Amino acid sequence: MSLESLANLGEFISSIAVLISLVYLAVQIKRSTEAERTSTYQSIVSDFGQMNQALASDPDLTFMYVSALEDFEALDASDRARISQVFFMTFRSFENMFYQHQKGYLEEEVWKGWQRLMLTYAARDGFQAWWRLRRDVFSEPFATFLDNEKIDRPIASYADVAGIPNESEPPAP
Repeated sequence: MSLESLANLGEFISSIAVLISLVYLAVQIKRSTEAERTSTYQSIVSDFGQMNQALASDPDLTFMYVSALEDFEALDASDRARISQVFFMTFRSFENMFYQHQKGYLEEEVWKGWQRLMLTYAARDGFQAWWRLRRDVFSEPFATFLDNEKIDRPIASYADVAGIPNESEPPAP
């Protein structure tokens, strides 16, 4: 075998080795991205679950939260201050979800459910009263999203789920 043939064979083997390395690297990047998505989702569910557990463990706070979503301004000053913190925590979590979705770490099918929940809260009159006071403490992209995005299907409010009558609607005959 000539020196030129050996050089060509060496180049060919090097090319194959580079190709194998690139395929391996692509597989590793895909696995890493999938692990990051899973970790992000676990973190979101855990954080939101802890907040819901805190609400659920205090029936008065739960009722106040549901009522505040409907009519924030009807609460007394102390309760508005308390619920304002809970709304802030809730929507800071939603802002994180929005950000993670924008960055590609929260997949579309997962995001859609969270988006519906978020928009269900955001559509309530009580939340809107609070939002007008606190909108500016959130990122502009998230605030614009909340201001402009509309839910794609009707979702029952927590007041509906809890069976709390909406005093702005006339009673059923």
